[in-house]
Amino acid sequence: MGILNPHIEIFCKFKKKYPKLFLKKTLTISQQAVYANEKEAKSILLKNNIKIKKISPSFNKINKIPDWFNTKYSENINAQYLLSLLGSSQVLSSDSSKYENPDLIIDLNKKINKKLFNQFDNIVDIGTLEHVFDTHLALENYIKMLKKGGYLLIAVPCSNMIDHGFYTFSPTLFYDYFSCNHFKILGSYLRESSPFMYEYKSKIYEYKELGLEIPFISDRAVEFIILAKKVKNIKKVNKPIQSVYLNKTGWKKNETSSNLKLKKSLYLFIKKIVFCSLFYLPFFFQKLIFLKIRGKNIKKI
Repeated sequence: MGILNPHIEIFCKFKKKYPKLFLKKTLTISQQAVYANEKEAKSILLKNNIKIKKISPSFNKINKIPDWFNTKYSENINAQYLLSLLGSSQVLSSDSSKYENPDLIIDLNKKINKKLFNQFDNIVDIGTLEHVFDTHLALENYIKMLKKGGYLLIAVPCSNMIDHGFYTFSPTLFYDYFSCNHFKILGSYLRESSPFMYEYKSKIYEYKELGLEIPFISDRAVEFIILAKKVKNIKKVNKPIQSVYLNKTGWKKNETSSNLKLKKSLYLFIKKIVFCSLFYLPFFFQKLIFLKIRGKNIKKI
């Protein structure tokens, strides 16, 4: 549950594309730890040509994470200050426990109080969702708490994070879920780094979903970061069917059985030839070939 310097870099990239991001009222999911002091955070914002909002000298900017008191992180800023620098007029934190002194007690495994419906212009979850058992209800709560036109920013582990949380997530979950619930996907990234040392140097890749399976393989931890905008309020939250299956031949209702049989036969014939030729290649070459084909939606930045 922490905002690393690479996350701040990604915040800046999103902010430059969508200037209204982080404005007005923001909710953080958990008391988000920030792995940067004031000088480091402002340096990243300035490097990315982000206009820094003027904050009152009396603003409480000091770290709020109890486990960081009297450590090397004790002088780091808090998420409320960081998001205020990015433009928020009010930043509230939430958690299911009082341990880190959040502003709101919210158990994402339960339906939220109706008083919280349509209350926030931004919701920021950097590394919390994987620790919540009821993922579907948690996402539904996010949708209900967010105002129409509001921004939802989520970062979750994608692979190579065994037992870090209950789950690791594929990008398709969020692309498919948000698409069928009247959200517009504004952008997404993959962050590749060490699973053991959070501040280890990261590699950032811009990710554009194309509905292809396994477009990226890494021997390091991979995190997925996505920004989506709520286009309209809905009464009922929909559960998606994975797009990779919806796009398969035969799922479309208007296809005749003869067309389906012909397409399927042709597909299986081509697939058999390709896989027979690749079967005897070492894994390294298989990886290169498949990632060249399936990873064309991923660009290192």
